[in-house]
Amino acid sequence: MLTSHETDRIECKETFCLRPEARFADPLRSIAGLANNAGGFIFFGVTELPDGMLQATGLTNKSFQQTDPAEINRCLAGALHPVPTFTTLTITVGEAEVGVIHVEKHDHPPVMAIKNINTEIKEGAIYYRYVGETRVIKPGELQQIISYREQKAVAEFSRRMARIAVGSAATLDLDTGKVEGKQGSFLIDEQLLPKIQFLRQGQFSEEAGAPALRLIGDVSPIKSGERETIRSNVTSEAVLLNFLKVTPVAQPLQYVVHSAHTARAWLPLFYYVEASKMTVEDVVSTLLAERATYKQRRDAAVARLNGTGPSALNRAVGKVQSTLLSLLNGEIAAPVHVSEVAIVAQAIQAIPPAKTVDYGWLKNILLAAYDQTNETTDQHKLARSMVYRAACRLDELEFSHLVRRK
Repeated sequence: MLTSHETDRIECKETFCLRPEARFADPLRSIAGLANNAGGFIFFGVTELPDGMLQATGLTNKSFQQTDPAEINRCLAGALHPVPTFTTLTITVGEAEVGVIHVEKHDHPPVMAIKNINTEIKEGAIYYRYVGETRVIKPGELQQIISYREQKAVAEFSRRMARIAVGSAATLDLDTGKVEGKQGSFLIDEQLLPKIQFLRQGQFSEEAGAPALRLIGDVSPIKSGERETIRSNVTSEAVLLNFLKVTPVAQPLQYVVHSAHTARAWLPLFYYVEASKMTVEDVVSTLLAERATYKQRRDAAVARLNGTGPSALNRAVGKVQSTLLSLLNGEIAAPVHVSEVAIVAQAIQAIPPAKTVDYGWLKNILLAAYDQTNETTDQHKLARSMVYRAACRLDELEFSHLVRRK
């Protein structure tokens, strides 16, 4: 029971409204502040009386109860990094229904704002929950977070060293390419060391939620003194997801060259050209010199880079037109079912030139859309293709004017 005023773990709001995002800015800041401190609760449907006491007056509508937690999570992902962990529930106090968001203390603080929202949230700011208020963090509390991270890093290092000592893990020497464990070792050709890619692939069974990593390629036993190559690989999904997640890659040119070896018609290109620091002409020369598996796709990529090929821009008609208007006003919601993906993706494809949009927000929407297309049915395949083309449209708008030309 809440018998006191607001504390460093409790904040109260009279109403709940997730859309438009500006209406949720104040709770967003509170969620960040609680995650950076010790966690806590936000109560919706609680009013502060003139004498400072708190009264459960109840929610005025069913908005909180009808909001999917996934929508709240997508809102957090578009505004904060790393994303706080939370749970929602509704409690009844007398005849009043009160919405509750419980925020957990983040394991890897600080949680930081990644964009501006009204006057409540400033890009790059770190918020912290103090008694009765959420505000920009003070130096003392920031130093505590830094110390906490250092202690966790030392503990994790000690744990990893203990695993190596008992033979549960191996080490990779990035200078020599030697992977060595208690039960044996193998070598990676030094020419391939810069190209090694690690991908998230499921979870470790021993620690729920911990990301597992696997090498792309094949490893087989070799005789002493011989050397075995672990082949590198770039997939269309890697090209898409690294662009949407703004993930730096070691060999960006190889992500462009992949266009010559895939049946996919639409892949982001300009992001990787800009990252390669090469001119468009030099990238095109590399592509043309590639012995293409799919020559038509290679030639289409060359034409797009030269500005003579088809753009990912598409016309907005019917429902797509109204969705595009909502998108440009910042009011579009991420798809929660595959049936919603096509309309959202087509609306992104239809963004006209010279329009100012929030690329980070739209990339998060496409990531959510892509997550809904994980089956092999025709509906999922078609929706997935539309996500790829929508990503290309964002790539054109954001990066095509940044690449260098001779």
